[in-house]
Amino acid sequence: MKMVLVFDTDDHDGCRSSLKIMKQLARDYNFEGIMSNMEDPRFGKIEFIKMIKDFDAFCMLPNTERNSDGGSVKLRSLKEFTDQVWEQKRNSSYYKPKWTRR
Repeated sequence: MKMVLVFDTDDHDGCRSSLKIMKQLARDYNFEGIMSNMEDPRFGKIEFIKMIKDFDAFCMLPNTERNSDGGSVKLRSLKEFTDQVWEQKRNSSYYKPKWTRR
C-alpha cells in the first residue's frame, strides 16, 4: 500500500491531521519503534542540570518517602517528581524548578 500525505505548513489543522494519520499508520504497521514519539519531552543540557538540582531539593523535603534503608527515595516519590516534570514540559515547553534546597 502506498499513500501520499500532504504536510502544508500554512495549514496547522492539516498538519495535525497528517501527523495523526502517520502515527496511526505507524501503530498499524508496527513502525512505532523507528519513529520518535512526538509527545515525549525533550530537554536541553542546562535545563536537565537545573532539573537534577531541583530533584536534589525535592529529595530533601520532609514528606519525601524513603525506603526502609533510610537512604533511597521510594518509587512513589520518584513518580511524583517525574509527573511534575512531564506536566510542566507538556504545558509550557520548558522546565521551571519548583523546589529549593534549604
